[in-house]
Amino acid sequence: MRVSEVIIREDESVLVQVLRQIIVDADQKGAKVFLHFNKPLPNDIRSDAKNLDLNKIMQNVGGEQFDYSTFKAAYDTDPRVKTMVANFSEKGIEPATKSAETDLPQQDAAGDNTVSNMAKSATDLGDNL
Repeated sequence: MRVSEVIIREDESVLVQVLRQIIVDADQKGAKVFLHFNKPLPNDIRSDAKNLDLNKIMQNVGGEQFDYSTFKAAYDTDPRVKTMVANFSEKGIEPATKSAETDLPQQDAAGDNTVSNMAKSATDLGDNL
């Protein structure tokens, strides 16, 4: 993603716009992304994702800088941010990309029908009347 590709709209926060652009770019490439609050050290780099420095991106577009506590405040107060984030920690943010969604635990097929099957057996009186 090029910083020049982020078009800043006055009616949205810069964070929302940057997250949206990062998610769209990752989804188009079918990639996972991890946004670090600081320039990542070698042991912080995730091998399963594209590693980006969130604050460098925010600086390039004239946005505010984030650490865990300031991002948590934005996450807690802006519902748009909540929908755009799969997970975050002191290290950084995992945006809610299509690749991140596929990594979430899936329910097995039997689990989806358990309640339905129980209700059916409870109401299936058959010929015993």
